[in-house]
Amino acid sequence: MKILLITCLSLLLLLAGCSKEYELTKSVFIQDPEYTDLPAYSEWGYNTFGAYYDRLAFISNNEIVPAKIIVTNNEMSFVLDGQKGSSYYYAASDEMTLSFKIPGFIPATYTDLTALNDTILNLANPVYQVIVSMDTLKYTATILSGELNFKRAQNLKVDKKEIEVILSGYFEFKALINEKPVTISNGRFDVGISPDNFYTY
Repeated sequence: MKILLITCLSLLLLLAGCSKEYELTKSVFIQDPEYTDLPAYSEWGYNTFGAYYDRLAFISNNEIVPAKIIVTNNEMSFVLDGQKGSSYYYAASDEMTLSFKIPGFIPATYTDLTALNDTILNLANPVYQVIVSMDTLKYTATILSGELNFKRAQNLKVDKKEIEVILSGYFEFKALINEKPVTISNGRFDVGISPDNFYTY
């Protein structure tokens, strides 16, 4: 009986630990009081992002992993994957992806992302590239002005175990996309990067 009780308690503790980690992967959308289509800026790992693509909201949703880090070909890509429009009803036709290609920074593991803390990138610098994917098409943006600001990059530990790095910050730019001038404004992100969404190949 005593062995059964110890086994049950151990199993419950294990499941509780897994539950904490699973909860961290969910998105928590807290509405910005001023820009109500977008999430409020935060640094808590809420797994959300948002910006205006001209006047249309581009936001994370619960159907898609909101952010990925991809390291390949001697460059890192910071990928935000979500939807056009602020409707709660998601359709595959609404998918949109924004990828920031950052050469020269090659993190070996997700924990190396803390080096981005307080880093501002001038997106008009031609070493950086911004790729916009929507309507099943991919466009390389010609950046006229703008920046990507990793305001905070912090390790998150649960029970003294490293779980993820939370990347929080802002982005905005003006660009030619498919030969049309477009403004991405009021961009903000607060996303967790763990072994599950950190890729190197």
